[in-house]
Amino acid sequence: MANLIPRDFAGGEELLGKLMNSFWQERQMNTDIKEYEDKYLVQADLPGIKKENIRVSYVNNTLTISAAQTETTETEEDFGHYLRKERSSSAYQRTFTITDIDDESIKAVFEDGVLTLTLPKASYKDAPAKNIPIE
Repeated sequence: MANLIPRDFAGGEELLGKLMNSFWQERQMNTDIKEYEDKYLVQADLPGIKKENIRVSYVNNTLTISAAQTETTETEEDFGHYLRKERSSSAYQRTFTITDIDDESIKAVFEDGVLTLTLPKASYKDAPAKNIPIE
């Protein structure tokens, strides 16, 4: 990518930095958190990710959402040889501090590429850690 920017271009390094920041921002997991009187609602966009590749945990007031994806398309019946093959893999992780949650009542649903978490508020703090199953 650096070869695309002329060496004598003033501010070339700054432009490259902006391009790379833009690239990493696009690879980020977009997440919305909405507070209600009795709960928090978290929605995270994970298009193309399979449910079994998503992990959600709540430990010490920290909510962590992580997901991974690897795409390969190979068949045993294909007797050709590759002239070019591109593989895609992605890993995402977001961490949020959300206090006073009833971790025993957290619900997670994954539908149409959107992970929706319902985190009921608790009347106590420092609840023990729990991994959350995804329905």
